[in-house]
Amino acid sequence: MFVILGLCVSISFTSCNSWREVVYFQDLDSVQLHNKITETNVRIRPGDQLTIMIFGADKYLIMPYNQTLNSVSENSLGSGGDRDAQLPYDVDENGDIVFPVLGKMHVAGMTCNDLSRYLHNRLDETIKDMTCFVCIENFRVNVMGEVMNPGSFAIKNNSVTFLEALSMAGDMKLTGDRHKVQLIRFEDGQVKHYNFDMTKSDILDSKQMYLQQNDVIYVPPISAKAANERSNASTRSWILSGLATLASLVSLVIALTK
Repeated sequence: MFVILGLCVSISFTSCNSWREVVYFQDLDSVQLHNKITETNVRIRPGDQLTIMIFGADKYLIMPYNQTLNSVSENSLGSGGDRDAQLPYDVDENGDIVFPVLGKMHVAGMTCNDLSRYLHNRLDETIKDMTCFVCIENFRVNVMGEVMNPGSFAIKNNSVTFLEALSMAGDMKLTGDRHKVQLIRFEDGQVKHYNFDMTKSDILDSKQMYLQQNDVIYVPPISAKAANERSNASTRSWILSGLATLASLVSLVIALTK
């Protein structure tokens, strides 16, 4: 019985070490978060594709301001298809789009809310009770490396956090290095990168918590030795549970035979 208890204690120590290597935000109860995020600040960039839709009470008034197949020459697009399908606006290398009736507009650097307010101010007197919807159509984030389902993920509401992106990729594998998770960002013609230790809560207090279009999250692999240790953690837990049960049964048998 003493041998069994000794094995339980030994396995519990090794399991504790494995636990500390895989659990997120271990210092969350001992730190105070300061960063208050009120806006994701995703800004329109050259190369983006925008969906812009104008709504109003009079459909004939709003028709010229919505870029659909109906508003484009059939000679250039051919016939057939959904003539009311909304067409995206391509932001050119100068950060401009060509908007129906209003002409060329510089939109780079604006948020979707900024552009929506701008169009509302321009069209409010023309279109009664108008509303405007703007989003970045090609907003995607990429998750690579030691995750369950790596890939490129489309973001429909233009708002996604670092943790949500990892969740969409099925979370990190046990073979992922939680101490060296990287965020790669293409911004202002430069490649920037940030490193995060997911066992700590730094990311929750970071300005990089909310992702931007085309961000890349990379989870590097840990060493082969550490990978074997983590893959065996589950087995050790089962052994520990079995030994504890066996020790309880032995104690019960001893008590009944006295």
